[in-house]
Amino acid sequence: MQKLQILFLVIMYPLCIQSQEFYPVSEIDSNLLQNTNAVVRNYSRKIIIEDLDKVVVKTNKVITILNEKGNRFLGAYELYDNSEKIKEQKATIYDRNGEELEKFKSRDFRDQSNYPSFVLFADNRVSILDYVPRSYPYTISYTSEVESVNSVFLPDWWPLNNYNISVENSSYQIINEIHAPLRFLESNLDNMQLEKDFDDFNLHYRVRNIAAMQQEALSPDFSEVAPKLLVALGEFHLAGVNGKAENWKEFGKWQYENLVKGHDELPEETIAQVRTLVKDANSLEEKAELIYDYVQNKTRYIAIALGIGGWEPAYANEVDHLGYGDCKGLTNYTKALLKSQGIEAYYTVVHSGDKIDIDPKFTKMQGNHVILNIPREEGEDIWLECTSQYSPFNYLGDFTDDRYVLKITPEGGEIVKTKKYSAEDNLQKITCTIAVEDGGGFHAVFNRQSTGIPYGDIFPIARQTEEIQKQYYREKWSHLRNISFDEIKYSNSKDSIRFTEQLMFHGDKFAVKAGSRMLLPLNFINNHRMQLPDDKNRQHPIKMSRGKTYSDTFKYIIPKAYVVEAFPEGTELTTDFGSFSFQVEKQETENAVELIVRRSLMFKEGEWAPERYQDFKSFMNAIGDMNNQKAVIIEKI
Repeated sequence: MQKLQILFLVIMYPLCIQSQEFYPVSEIDSNLLQNTNAVVRNYSRKIIIEDLDKVVVKTNKVITILNEKGNRFLGAYELYDNSEKIKEQKATIYDRNGEELEKFKSRDFRDQSNYPSFVLFADNRVSILDYVPRSYPYTISYTSEVESVNSVFLPDWWPLNNYNISVENSSYQIINEIHAPLRFLESNLDNMQLEKDFDDFNLHYRVRNIAAMQQEALSPDFSEVAPKLLVALGEFHLAGVNGKAENWKEFGKWQYENLVKGHDELPEETIAQVRTLVKDANSLEEKAELIYDYVQNKTRYIAIALGIGGWEPAYANEVDHLGYGDCKGLTNYTKALLKSQGIEAYYTVVHSGDKIDIDPKFTKMQGNHVILNIPREEGEDIWLECTSQYSPFNYLGDFTDDRYVLKITPEGGEIVKTKKYSAEDNLQKITCTIAVEDGGGFHAVFNRQSTGIPYGDIFPIARQTEEIQKQYYREKWSHLRNISFDEIKYSNSKDSIRFTEQLMFHGDKFAVKAGSRMLLPLNFINNHRMQLPDDKNRQHPIKMSRGKTYSDTFKYIIPKAYVVEAFPEGTELTTDFGSFSFQVEKQETENAVELIVRRSLMFKEGEWAPERYQDFKSFMNAIGDMNNQKAVIIEKI
């Protein structure tokens, strides 16, 4: 009888453990509840490499969602396409006490395209759980198994995948059955409860009790500060193509041979057209600009996610015939046209959007966009954004500027950096005349010139409707009451990469009446107000990704019935973060009395220690105080 009882316990023990796998919220350590919207109770990812063309990824994660903001961490989804198959997908929801509320099987997950509707062709899809919680907090246990033929995209390990989420337990394991060479790189894993085992082919990492990171104003991108483990195989497979690479030179060579090479054939008729187009050009730059303009006029961007794993560009003759392509196809097409006229250019992979580098220290498939590099023997290289029908020649903007990218050449890959725009390049210059009326209203003639990064931010407005343009200025200048526009004109100089706005508009109650006096604000257009919270326990450095310069001149014409009673003295401020100058001058002419305000602000690019946050905030507060200054004008007696 005793033996039967023991046997019964042995059989039932795993079932008991499984049935008791609930996670009451009361068991979460209070330290993990600070600054957090969700807590990862347990995360386990096991990657089994059965062959170069067979990788199985098993994932189990249990996450407690504490509030509505935490719903974005639900993460119950899997991406798949013709090369990735979902073998298992299920989820269970628990209440705050760990009691089961609801179960979901594979059929309960919604299947949809992984791309928005403007993507013309794509085979990538997502299977996702749409769960609407009844109350908070709740816990989700999610399990999946995905099988892929692509071993070039081994998922990395991010124990923390965002701000405001904490972790009780997280583990990551690679079981490398074929003993392919394994490479990995740790980042920001110091000072953690970390356990790890690894050899040349396998690894197992575990971490416990990671408190949530709080997002802080002007902190570096999360990818720079987050703990992570990057992994890659020295031998790999991508949709029918094997590869081998230990460094960027080898990896770029593989991409060239298997993705780019042989895609540059063009119809003879097109080559003849382009030859005629550039016959009178006297330099490489002139020829390249004419060809870039030809591409912009002939083609349009349409997102396509097909080809070898979505990484292979369309053939140049296809793009030439169809007149459209994605970033890969249009970049390759422009490259082919340049090559037909003796100009060498290089297909270049980049992380677009937030300023994120292709990691120079770790070789693996990275990036989400493609641009074109044209080397020059003297001076800076030329960079072309081939998806835009409107961008100037050799202009990148903040979408792809100043970051490490992978240039793919016949000789192999090369990590280089894209064009950097300095604080002097990133200039917005305003000159504005403001005629103040007796009742406090105004008429303004406004001129603003933008170069560098600000150019890219503003020039698309010229293609908007007049109503959208007016709405844009009303929202930007909400401190100006009841503004109406008499004239809006734009000038876009692509040669000098300079965009000019010329506006005439009027509004009410700009100057505030106080008896016989009026208080006249001297900051007509506020370009650079920055509200910064208190942050006494600052954790991250202060980072300004780009320097910028603002130069403003406001000429206020005082009403004839008034005289200037008082105005502030000029001020200058210079710090490690930048400089600010505010000068006011009274000027009398035969017809009017004028106040001339000259204001300049320069932000430096840089990174400063967390302890300097209060200094930076004081700098911004001082700028705000100076910008809030007013002149006093009084009615003539």
